[in-house]
Amino acid sequence: MPNAGPTGNLSRPLTTTEQDMVLGFSQGIFKRLYELSLAEPLRLEALVALLESINSFCPKLGKDMGTWATYAPTNTEPQRRLHRTVLLLLVRSRLLAVPELDNFLAARTDNGRSHIWVEFSLLFIRTAFMERISTPSDFPKLIDLMTRIAEGKSQATAQIVQAYRKPILRMLEETGSRAHPSDQSVGSASIATQPQPPSTPSRAQAPFSFEESSSLSMTSLNTLMQASRKVAETVEVSMQNDPANARHQVAALLDGWIRMQTESGVPDKSLVQYLQVLQQIGVGKVEESTERFLRLSTLVVIDAVLKSSTTAADGTKSLNHSFVDMYSRLLVILFRHMNSGGSSELVGAQRLGVLNKILGSIVRSMMWHFEKKKSEQSAWDQRPWFRLLMNLVIDINKPDPAFENIRLGILSVFGAAFHVCQPLTMPGFAFAWLELVSHRHFLPNLMLLPEEKGWNIAHQLLMDHFLFMEPYLSRVELNPPIKKLYEGTLRVVLVLLHDFPSFLCGYHISLCNVIPPNCVQLRNIILSATPKGMNPPDPFTPNLKIDLLSDIARSPSILSNVLGPIESIRAHLDSYLKDGQRSNFLNGLIPFLYKEGSRELHVGKVNSLVLYVGAHAIARLHSAQFSLSRTPEMEVFQRLMELDDKGRYTCLNAIANQLRFPSSHTHYFSCVMLYLFSESKSVVVKEQVTRVLLERLIVNRPHPWGLLITFIELIKNQRYGFWNYPFTRCATEIEKVFESVARSCMQPNAQRGTLVGGDDQ
Repeated sequence: MPNAGPTGNLSRPLTTTEQDMVLGFSQGIFKRLYELSLAEPLRLEALVALLESINSFCPKLGKDMGTWATYAPTNTEPQRRLHRTVLLLLVRSRLLAVPELDNFLAARTDNGRSHIWVEFSLLFIRTAFMERISTPSDFPKLIDLMTRIAEGKSQATAQIVQAYRKPILRMLEETGSRAHPSDQSVGSASIATQPQPPSTPSRAQAPFSFEESSSLSMTSLNTLMQASRKVAETVEVSMQNDPANARHQVAALLDGWIRMQTESGVPDKSLVQYLQVLQQIGVGKVEESTERFLRLSTLVVIDAVLKSSTTAADGTKSLNHSFVDMYSRLLVILFRHMNSGGSSELVGAQRLGVLNKILGSIVRSMMWHFEKKKSEQSAWDQRPWFRLLMNLVIDINKPDPAFENIRLGILSVFGAAFHVCQPLTMPGFAFAWLELVSHRHFLPNLMLLPEEKGWNIAHQLLMDHFLFMEPYLSRVELNPPIKKLYEGTLRVVLVLLHDFPSFLCGYHISLCNVIPPNCVQLRNIILSATPKGMNPPDPFTPNLKIDLLSDIARSPSILSNVLGPIESIRAHLDSYLKDGQRSNFLNGLIPFLYKEGSRELHVGKVNSLVLYVGAHAIARLHSAQFSLSRTPEMEVFQRLMELDDKGRYTCLNAIANQLRFPSSHTHYFSCVMLYLFSESKSVVVKEQVTRVLLERLIVNRPHPWGLLITFIELIKNQRYGFWNYPFTRCATEIEKVFESVARSCMQPNAQRGTLVGGDDQ
């Protein structure tokens, strides 16, 4: 810069000509910001950093920046998203006068009448508060306006108040709290790549809320989101209690280990001597000394790797992982040899204790490092941590006769470590986490343990992942990081479908509990799983009689916790299903199914209720001859059909989730679905039954066997009069969809006429 001295400090004020030149150059950079997209976060960050640097030499830039920002393009939703991100970056870099921005946004909202700018302002200040870019006291006018909108004291329309009241109240409650991990982008701390809420709300789509879109309660969600910070605070206390020369001593020990590793061959004598040195300082003997060595050595190695980074011409940073690789070899040696001997059982227990200390120390150090970078508002690099954990997963889980008697224990310790650092706790580690959990040396080993002893661990980790993905997948639009993560999720589930279908069969209920309704294909993949050894008949077989199949009378294995969500009403439910006399039970059933403090159904409760009631009905029908319609169980299902459209859709989805491979459950719930269609006096119910079945069939394969059987029966059997209802012909496009699906579900020579007038099946 013309006014910069040799050290970069300001040497003299800019002349008028120089200032005009600098401002002209800066304005070009500012315009360039709006020519980029949110898919280019690094460029956005770099350009803002350049403006921040220029501002230190030309203070007038900050004054002009506010004027330029008022003319930014905001006509379309993508333009407004980009503008919101740019404003956040500029405020964070102190390039905008916050009071002026407060005045500008308050004016744009037109006292609440402009729903576009109400949404824009709400999302902007919430992100700013959550990311600790600014505080509520910086935006007094916007806070006052939002409060008045929520209280109905502004000039906002009733639709705007209804759409934004809850998110505004939630934002006001969060004021002053720490940023939630959910507000950060996956794998990066950059504002420019944070998951963006959906666009303008409509009747079908309210503003994105991570909390409302999650199956977890607010208490559980907040506990997970704050776990990383609490662990980091504990680590910080331990670091303050370390001796003054502790880090230097550990660094010297690591330096000696690295020199040993770089030699052509390490004799066993040198290895024994090195382990003896570690034992002399208490490693392996004194709990505190062991924890300190593992924590400090991990941080020293990670820092060394990060400092070794080199930047390529395209801006990507590469790391030298040799330090991590050598350090992981040391940890494996400690796991193998740090024990006092004894019987094989005793040595195995000691090894598991050492592994628990190693992984626990790594995970706690990683959380501390993650929170440290977040507090510094700098990007956190997950790669060295991923490399370290990946090395341990591979080296310790490789086939080794010495570890076979503790194989379950080893996998359990790894599973516990991965559960602690799950994506809800550390969103910046989500990509690495999924690759670690699905690695060929971990997940298949879990699944192949004798007597399915590893399935509950795999299920827990899969649930951890889906609980993180659930709120993002509930949105109509996915940002690029979440799209990539979803692609990885599909691959993992497809591997399970191919290699371990019985696992998906057993846990289908709990998995469906955390998969949003709009993820039809993902849910179909899980429900298409067929137990090993079962070969269902082709559902397109003419005159197929499913009630004569040998498997149709067998109950499927259910490994999910079905009773948990309905435990509080189970006694009353059993009493009602036993004699059907307690008519007041049905009146109190619906309120129980709602989420706490909400009028929205709890999907987990509905899924459990439907399956439990269905299993009870199957037992009743097997014990005696009863009509399907004259049972307390069917009264429960019919009562659920009296809910509003959204609630009824949730309940029908719960029934459709049981249309899987040939079993007593598939047979019964297929009959229930067809009965609800035929016996309902409301065309709306019939249309919704059709929708639930059809939307699962119009996506790409696979399709659950029971789903195909049910839909084929519905459209072929004349008793249901499917083609007589107006919703099959309400629009040309809809009619074409029905006919296309019908042709796919019939034999090649079948035509629509035969569908309408075909024989009863």
